[in-house]
Amino acid sequence: MPQYSTPFVPRPRTLPPAGPSRRGLLRAAFGAAALAPLAACSVPGARVHVPTGQAEIARAVSGFWAGRKRSGKLDFVNYTQYIDVDPADQSRHPTLAAFTRESGIEVTYSELIDDSASWFGKIQPEFASGQGIGYDLMVVGGDSYLTKYIQLGYLAPLDHSRLPHFARYGGAAFKNSSFDPGNVYTVPWQSGMTGIGYDPALVGRKITSWQDLLDPRLRGRVGMWNDAVQMGNVALLAVGVDPETSTPADWRKAAAWLRRQRDAGMVRSYSTATYQSSLQRGDLAASLVYSGDVFQANQSGSKLEFVIPDEGGLLWTDNLCIPSTAAHPVDALTYMDYAYRPEVAARISETVQFVCPVPDAQRIVARDAAAATGRRRSVLDALSTSPLVFPTTSDEAKLRHLRVLDEEEEKQWNALFEPIYQA
Repeated sequence: MPQYSTPFVPRPRTLPPAGPSRRGLLRAAFGAAALAPLAACSVPGARVHVPTGQAEIARAVSGFWAGRKRSGKLDFVNYTQYIDVDPADQSRHPTLAAFTRESGIEVTYSELIDDSASWFGKIQPEFASGQGIGYDLMVVGGDSYLTKYIQLGYLAPLDHSRLPHFARYGGAAFKNSSFDPGNVYTVPWQSGMTGIGYDPALVGRKITSWQDLLDPRLRGRVGMWNDAVQMGNVALLAVGVDPETSTPADWRKAAAWLRRQRDAGMVRSYSTATYQSSLQRGDLAASLVYSGDVFQANQSGSKLEFVIPDEGGLLWTDNLCIPSTAAHPVDALTYMDYAYRPEVAARISETVQFVCPVPDAQRIVARDAAAATGRRRSVLDALSTSPLVFPTTSDEAKLRHLRVLDEEEEKQWNALFEPIYQA
């Protein structure tokens, strides 16, 4: 059972000091997605036929991309603090500058996305009216909103003949997800894992299973989340079910597991906002966590460990996608492929420190660490050797994707899981 801790290294001074980061917003975003999916289902706009089967997808791709050419412009919108920055100039992004020098494509880069729900609400009326949203490339989480974009015809099908670097360097764990089989509409931007984080000094032993969160010795010192999406999916793992293929009968078993945990007094708090600080203070001995939060906490001096339980953990992704109304889609597709070059993915990972979807970037980060000195070297050494940024093959084999839900399933799901933490 892999148990991961990271050495204390100072936080690199590469992130802008102002504005919420994607890391911080994730805790709120998944919770918001759990509470608001039905609002997304009732938005104006008709569903379109979603192509299925290789021949139908090929026709859709050909139909969209026929006759399109580069324009030399790209409007890219992202979350805050979610790309590489120049330490000497926080407004400059070296990989974007290098892309422009090489391709001649001028990039207008904006950091306007706060969470899936608010972003969808902002741009959906423009989509529904047939207007452009003003962006050619955007980052969208792999949650229920991404399914809505696809079902409503808001995303362009990708021409994979123009994505050779994704084909060659994209990690196997980041391809062919349940929310976008075959990567017809998306390629991962950054990723992360959901598992168990714990303080070994407080627990007194290694945690290896979701069942350890039922251990009476941890009563009142376990953290769980006010998030039906993540809670339901990890509970499915706990009862031995792959979330992606789960049925309503499986969901009832998972909900019963969570009620058993709650009724036994195991859970101190259900919160996506405070679990990291509670672990660091010692208020919690173990908690449901994002892998990146353990990495960051240990950089601040904590000695936490992260584990992918024997039954499995969750892999989530934020994804690059091209709006169907994009004015410069070929330029966007060109950047998509560029982001999958190992040297580019490495530069981005050295700043954002999430799970990198390009495994070969690890050797580039290690090379950069060897060439660096002092503080920067210690930071890059930690990154290049951390399974929290570059998961091992055995870890990837244990990771599962979130269950994709249709509208009726969302109602059943929320009715089962929301009352557990709302009681």
